[in-house]
Amino acid sequence: MIDITEVAEEIYRFETPISFAEFKPTVYLIRESQRVLIEPGPSATVATIQEAMEQVGMKELAYIIPTHIHMDHAGGAGALAELFPRAKVIVHPRGLKHAVEPSRLIESVKMVWGENFEDHFGPIVPIPEDRIQAVNDGEVITVGSRELQLIHAPGHAPHHLVIFDRKVKGLLCGEAVGLPGYQMPTVAPMSFNLEAYLSTIERLQQLNLGAEMLFYSHGGVEKDPDKLMARAVENARAIGDIVLEGLKREEAPEDTCRRVGSYVHDRHRLHLDQRSLDITVTSYTLYFQSKGLA
Repeated sequence: MIDITEVAEEIYRFETPISFAEFKPTVYLIRESQRVLIEPGPSATVATIQEAMEQVGMKELAYIIPTHIHMDHAGGAGALAELFPRAKVIVHPRGLKHAVEPSRLIESVKMVWGENFEDHFGPIVPIPEDRIQAVNDGEVITVGSRELQLIHAPGHAPHHLVIFDRKVKGLLCGEAVGLPGYQMPTVAPMSFNLEAYLSTIERLQQLNLGAEMLFYSHGGVEKDPDKLMARAVENARAIGDIVLEGLKREEAPEDTCRRVGSYVHDRHRLHLDQRSLDITVTSYTLYFQSKGLA
């Protein structure tokens, strides 16, 4: 039996661990008359998803919605689309071409996880364009008794979106507003944009959605979104200041990592492992370099 929790009315959460990776993709199922799956994860988790759907009485899907097309969120979307031929895959318009022709995405995955990534995460299967629905910013889809508002949320990736469930007042936020717990910035080399990341959080605050919960894609559900978003902004700016200072004085990356680690520990009593520190500093560095600031 898979450990599935109903985290809000007819919204079910479960994890799909990958033995090779430290992260645990989180999947959300919405059991309405039109069934919805949010965050399909890599294709290696498809069998687990099928078993979880059986446990909650879901035989079909109307929509498959990855918050963005990174492998750990959308790598299995194509395989699931084959299994559920009536389902539409919803993506940000900037993710459309990569969903249809994922060669560039596959190359980036190889850079991080190696040439044999499929042995651990499964293949990334192209999705036929007629199965994809690229949504406008703010577009609303109705599924049964609820409305889901799709909001463009760049920063972690340019093709990121979040989903606001108006019925339960919950924001399925992917990696747009930091990681759960202490809202460390969610960064990815080559795609992280600090300015867009901060602008997205500010815009989500200004939209006054009335959100009461954040549903994270690497973690669980937390309440008090205003407090959490404010903390995400604080951490993202503070870490950016540390990295930019290090770049300007030509500090060794390992020294910058130590200073970022000290900030996180002193501020939140949280210990980040070396891989997390390396990815954070590298992602910020590439961003500042792209802006001509370093």
